[in-house]
Amino acid sequence: MNRPLFPSSPPSQQSPYRYLGRGGGDRPVRLQIIIALVAGLILVAVPLYLWRRPRPESIPSADAATSASGSVSALPLTLPQPAPPAVTLSPFTNIRCENPGPGKTPPERCDHVTFFEDALARAIRENVSCAPTGKAPVTVSFVLETDFRRKRLNLYSGKSSTLKRAKAKELIKCIDRAMPKPDWGTIPHQYVKYKVNVIATYPPDASL
Repeated sequence: MNRPLFPSSPPSQQSPYRYLGRGGGDRPVRLQIIIALVAGLILVAVPLYLWRRPRPESIPSADAATSASGSVSALPLTLPQPAPPAVTLSPFTNIRCENPGPGKTPPERCDHVTFFEDALARAIRENVSCAPTGKAPVTVSFVLETDFRRKRLNLYSGKSSTLKRAKAKELIKCIDRAMPKPDWGTIPHQYVKYKVNVIATYPPDASL
């Protein structure tokens, strides 16, 4: 007859396998401690987060926007200055053209040196501010002499000008400074000397 593997215990003694589950009574205590710690952390962390969280910037009120727009509208506006009145020019007229030697060439047979005529017309139009203004129109007769041999220019006011001599002199200086420096060797021409005339009419000043 085979013997049992484990000896039987007397009824008065407790089975040794019952001690394997001992210590389970400590688990509820530990669980309670962990829950209490977590709750404490939550109670401390939430107020700190609410206190230190970034706050959104305040939206400007309608009054502030109105005051800002009012300050912009209060800035002074710089209005463009009105352009000076335009000057009118007559066609260029040949007074004289010459070549060395005897004989004279009729003015109607003289060719037009467009380089100097265009340059003088442009200088007059672009320097209207140099001319004096008044209640009546001002007429200035510009006479231009050119000498290809000596490479010289001479600009002055003619007798038909309605501008006084002193004021006409200042205007002539202004126009003469605006004339380009010519390259004499590249300008087409048939004669050595030319004398041409153009009349400029300046309108009256409407503000006077």
